[in-house]
Amino acid sequence: MRFFASLVFAIAPLSMLVACGGAPSSPSVSASVSAPSSTPAALAAAAALAPGPSTEWQCGGDLVPPSGWQQETAFSDVSTPNALSVAGTDASSKLVTRLCASSGGTGCDYLTAHVRLWKTGSSAKTVCAMAVIKSDEVAEWRAMSSTLSTLDDKLAAAVRELLKGVPAKNHVAIDQVVDRGVPGGVRADWLRGRAERFLAQAATLVAVPKKWAGDGVPDGVDVVIGGSVVSRQEQGVPTLEAIWTARFRNGRRVPSTPVTFPEQAAPTAPTESAPSIAASAGVSIRVESARGGSLCAGERTQLWLKTDSPMYVRVFDLFGAGEAIVIYPGDDQPSARIDAGQAIPLGGRLGFEAVPVPGFEAERYVVVAAPTEQALGRFAKAKGQCRVPPDVARSLALGEVPPGVKVATTGYRITTGAACPTYTEPREGVVAAVASLPLCAF
Repeated sequence: MRFFASLVFAIAPLSMLVACGGAPSSPSVSASVSAPSSTPAALAAAAALAPGPSTEWQCGGDLVPPSGWQQETAFSDVSTPNALSVAGTDASSKLVTRLCASSGGTGCDYLTAHVRLWKTGSSAKTVCAMAVIKSDEVAEWRAMSSTLSTLDDKLAAAVRELLKGVPAKNHVAIDQVVDRGVPGGVRADWLRGRAERFLAQAATLVAVPKKWAGDGVPDGVDVVIGGSVVSRQEQGVPTLEAIWTARFRNGRRVPSTPVTFPEQAAPTAPTESAPSIAASAGVSIRVESARGGSLCAGERTQLWLKTDSPMYVRVFDLFGAGEAIVIYPGDDQPSARIDAGQAIPLGGRLGFEAVPVPGFEAERYVVVAAPTEQALGRFAKAKGQCRVPPDVARSLALGEVPPGVKVATTGYRITTGAACPTYTEPREGVVAAVASLPLCAF
């Protein structure tokens, strides 16, 4: 929201889960991590739990884990810096590598998240560590790996459909993946990452350029791929359906066959959903995001708007439980008229900053546009930074506008974790600043 130091108020939970506590005499259960990575850093994190029980393990002879668990043991010389951490990481890595070898490397992140240390110990010259995982979790992983392998086969087939006849040298970009009505989020990022592997094999994969409002195909790109994810029941099983669409420079659009798979195989679903709004031709708006709609707390970005013909517009920021404010036109951009064919930034020179506020993770933007201000109907009076009455905000969330008025929408979700380098605490006074705004005149 530009009225408050050029900020976008992203709505997101602030709490984070961490593993803590002393290790009992049987394996300690660590907190699950969404979409972990099988990197040395991730393995170190999985291994860096509390030491084993007080009974000292002398690193000699066989140490059998409890019934129903699988294990691997690793050793490190006592002179090695951080010897215990090294041994723990090595033990975790050995266990994951051994189990993953039977799956061709599919779904190994799940194992990494569930491996934990059971015991550590030392002798005169050696430090040792045993990493374990429940046999039940291994069985669950094997079933999931089969599902993920099938999913990857379906994604590969979808990519072949989308890019049939496209030369490998052509530049292809994957843009937003919309999950439950809002771009981005952990699940959307996960699915987007899996699809990227097959796109990179079929063509030259490039990033979506900056300063693009989401219209057509941007310069330097031949094909733009977008996706949407919906949930449904299939014979009583919660199922996800992903539909991919390719946009070409000549205006052609090619949809893929829907890719379906059990919802259990994907990361946790977003906590918020938004009703679908049918976009009008000739108006586009897009949050600049390198991850297809996901932003980290504190990340700076820009919001781009473009119309194909001269239009008078209003841009609304929808957030929270039926709340909305006007963000365009405003004090620093007072003209509501947009010239044709020119993408304009709505965040000024510095752009927006995603600032988390407790309660919600998603934020949406709705544009209403018409050839004249009078044609905007009641929205014509909404100027400057003001709060939208709840009934009007609910109508906007559904895309309800006067006849002849065009509408466009975009949004993003706040994510945290490995994809985000830092976590920014919320700014003081954000909620109060919004609440103090005057009501818009409708």
